[in-house]
Amino acid sequence: MLRTFVSYFKPHKKMFFLDLFCALVVAVCDLFYPMVAKDIINTYVPDRNLRMLLIWSSVLLGVYIVKLFMNYIVNYMGHMVGVRIQADMRRDLFHHLEKLPFSYYDENKTGAIMSRLINDLFEVSELAHHGPEDIFLCAVMFVGSFVMLASINILLTVIVFSILPFILFFAVKMRKSMSAAFKKSREQIAELNADIESSVSGMRVSRAYTAEAHEEKTFAEENCRYQAARSMAYKAMGKFQSGMTFFTDFLYLVVLAAGGLFFYYDVIDIGEFAAYLLYISMFLTPIKRFVNLFEQLQEGMTGLGRFCEIMN
Repeated sequence: MLRTFVSYFKPHKKMFFLDLFCALVVAVCDLFYPMVAKDIINTYVPDRNLRMLLIWSSVLLGVYIVKLFMNYIVNYMGHMVGVRIQADMRRDLFHHLEKLPFSYYDENKTGAIMSRLINDLFEVSELAHHGPEDIFLCAVMFVGSFVMLASINILLTVIVFSILPFILFFAVKMRKSMSAAFKKSREQIAELNADIESSVSGMRVSRAYTAEAHEEKTFAEENCRYQAARSMAYKAMGKFQSGMTFFTDFLYLVVLAAGGLFFYYDVIDIGEFAAYLLYISMFLTPIKRFVNLFEQLQEGMTGLGRFCEIMN
């Protein structure tokens, strides 16, 4: 399945790698601010060095202007990669549907097939854009933040990163329940689309035989099943997101408490403490990206599975 997915990136690899390069530049730009802030707090302000303060403020302005253009390219090019992959997959799926035997259409509702062509592939295109980009940025920002945090104080960094195994354990544990819930939700929306398509296309017949009450009852039942499936999916997602939010808040608490003690006992100075807090904010960014990616991964991989199921 993943091999099939990756093959759709090949025609658009130049645009895809440009997107990743610009995302890398954005991540590197974010590394500047905490170190500059540390020097301003520790050196330039106490020494009343206005010249260096203005120089480094101008440097940061230039960095943010570069980041502005890079973010534009990431948002535009990245989404265009997703849109083009979605179009290619929809083209191939439609071409394959034209070759399937009539028995396939006897066994599958038209609305369910339409859901595969439109809803599922939309989720796949979002995964195609955000998935590789977010994974790449998470890796870069984790490594970058670890190096910068370790350069300030290695012991404090080890304390902070010791919490990561618990976060990973929680994420892996929640993945199974989320995957099952989102799969069920995707199945139900396909059934709901199929029932709507069937009811709308047969509206003249049902009204001619005064079968509106029967159609409304059938629709209400399918609608309730979809609501229940979606409720289970959001329940699983709510547990995951609330748990991850707790862990990020707990990380802030650990840094404030441990960093405060280090500062109290003169292990680090005030500028290093401030820089550390800023880098922790940057360290938490990939965790937040991971939370958003996890939901998208469930939706996208379910849609991709449906696509491969039909194609095979």
